Amino acid sequence: MNSNLTPNRTDIPESTEPATSAEISGTGESSSNLNDRPGHVRVRRGNVHDAEELRRAFLNAASTIFAEGGLEAVSMRAVAAAVGVSPMTPYRYFADKAELLTGLWDQAAAALHTRLRDAVDAAPTARAKIRAHLDNFIGYWEEHPDQYRLVYMTERTTRREDRSVAQTSPVYAKLLELAQEINREFARELGTTDAHVQLADEVRLMMAMGYLHATMVNRRYPWSDVATLRTVFLEETLAAVERLLVHGPVRKPAA
Repeated sequence: MNSNLTPNRTDIPESTEPATSAEISGTGESSSNLNDRPGHVRVRRGNVHDAEELRRAFLNAASTIFAEGGLEAVSMRAVAAAVGVSPMTPYRYFADKAELLTGLWDQAAAALHTRLRDAVDAAPTARAKIRAHLDNFIGYWEEHPDQYRLVYMTERTTRREDRSVAQTSPVYAKLLELAQEINREFARELGTTDAHVQLADEVRLMMAMGYLHATMVNRRYPWSDVATLRTVFLEETLAAVERLLVHGPVRKPAA
């Protein structure tokens, strides 16, 4: 189980005896008042399920606040108020705002991975898997523009150390593994080696990010027909992946 699902405290006993209202929230209010608060999640002392529910409530509140007011509106105090607990309670689950936002990032990445995994598993051929992966990658972010902004347009705010995100986020590592898995399978289907799998995967991601940024961020440009552009983009990207897997990078002619 993810250790982040347990509050960041070392004094939580193993007993499932309910905590007092003051122990739960630090407010000193009665349990009846606390339970009347909108969105309040009661946490019984030592109960991991309750801790998971409260952590999820914090993430959901942060997601709503981000969607309504942007990054600057998200704060530990605002999240606590939305959930109905004391201002210090979120710090038992997240070290700071950066860690809270990273939790949101992981939540979005996990949902994306589930969607991509299901789409890939349902595709009959390796070529179809590549197309399904690309189509659903784009589709997920088109359907969740707030999460797109959070994940791809607030990186400097959420990054807390100089390690790659694959090292710090297991779900992101799973996304990378899935992409390379289907590229290797496509290479085998094409009768070639996997020598250029990483290159093909990175170019595919760069092309997808370019498409998403163009259509979701650069709204001032008068795109003629986004539906047609999307279809053409999918086919051209698939062709580029195939070309890279078979031939590798284009070599410049000698001067």
